[in-house]
Amino acid sequence: MDGAARRRIVANLVFEDVPAGNGFIDHGLAMSFAMTVRAARFGALLGFVALASCQSMKVGDTLSTSKAGDEELSAADLRAYCPRVTLLEGTAILKTYAKGHKDDPDHIIYQATITDVTRSCKYEGGNLYMQVAAAGRVVWGPKGAGGSGSLELPVRVAVKQGENLPYSRLGKITVSVPPTGDAVQFIYKDDQVVVPAPTSPNLQVIAGFDEGPYDTP
Repeated sequence: MDGAARRRIVANLVFEDVPAGNGFIDHGLAMSFAMTVRAARFGALLGFVALASCQSMKVGDTLSTSKAGDEELSAADLRAYCPRVTLLEGTAILKTYAKGHKDDPDHIIYQATITDVTRSCKYEGGNLYMQVAAAGRVVWGPKGAGGSGSLELPVRVAVKQGENLPYSRLGKITVSVPPTGDAVQFIYKDDQVVVPAPTSPNLQVIAGFDEGPYDTP
């Protein structure tokens, strides 16, 4: 990755366990990102997923030996390979503005931020099953201060394999935010990720906010 790209994506590794029930391999790896960029629609960024390769999948973390991206995995390697989750630039922050005041910080109604992403994997019947989680917080902005109620946050999880997109799902999580102004934590989980078991370590798992529309893949 070049210097400019490194400055755009600042990553700190955080280790956090996800329950390893139902035979899942729990790698407990989460990425905490310093987020200073505006929210962008997740779908538009999928075309730029090659940026994630700058961070390198570091296959050695999940494979016993270093392998080229096109080399087939052994049975033992396959059981250990659990692709990392990447939080792309522009999808970590979701801001809602008062009507007619988009991008005006004084008119933010609420701001939601994804701070950590993680995953667990299992192989069964020729498929890779994953549980992907995104954790974060939401807080009222200047135009939402003193308010209360439930907010729906849109989160997309997708799996990219070369030029193919074998999995993409846009879900929602409802968060109740009190009028106190305190940030509220949330955890979004997608346990429906199923893709054909890979024969090489070439999967990229992506998570982030996506404002829809909800009828798009």
